[in-house]
Amino acid sequence: MKRHQQLQPLSRQHHNGLLAVLLLHKGINKADNTNVMAAFILDFWQYDLKAHFESEETILIPALKETAFDETLTRRLLNEHFALRSYINSLETGYANKETISDFADLLEEHIRFEERTYFPEAEMVLSEEALITIGDQLHEDDEPNCMNYPIKFWK
Repeated sequence: MKRHQQLQPLSRQHHNGLLAVLLLHKGINKADNTNVMAAFILDFWQYDLKAHFESEETILIPALKETAFDETLTRRLLNEHFALRSYINSLETGYANKETISDFADLLEEHIRFEERTYFPEAEMVLSEEALITIGDQLHEDDEPNCMNYPIKFWK
């Protein structure tokens, strides 16, 4: 589905997130070093996902509160952000095993697909063109990170 131009920066970040999920699954299937994959996730969090969550939480969600947007969808989004942050906290404290990494990757994929298939289409239906332009003006598209640039290619 073609995303509204003003929300495309978030969708491009989702693409990178799905790529990270793919690389993690490849690493898991190869039974690669879980500490390396955990470091990859933490790097991805620091340089990509953290800012993405902040954009959704401080730009998109407040704009949707001014509309008739379904609050249950926002609650799901925020609950999934919380759960993904919990995985990050576990990894930061040194708790890295195959199951945790796999569960993180699975939830991230499910979350991205929810946003792309449900959350964003619903948001596009209720946001005015003016609101979408305001959102787009606040989203940053500097050098978008790419998880393929991670120096240890554990997925190969």
